[in-house]
Amino acid sequence: MMGILYEKITFTQELKKQIMIRQLLDAGVREHDGKHVSELDYYTLLHVLAMQKLKD
Repeated sequence: MMGILYEKITFTQELKKQIMIRQLLDAGVREHDGKHVSELDYYTLLHVLAMQKLKD
């Protein structure tokens, strides 16, 4: 049972990550700290996106 829950959480987090990447790319943000946005982990993406939204 825990395996299924873990898979769902991981899948959901991956979908959210892809949405955040798309939002950053649409806003013209391609990289952060020398890494392409697609290489960033979920929490870093969340931070970068929040900072980007504060700028707008």
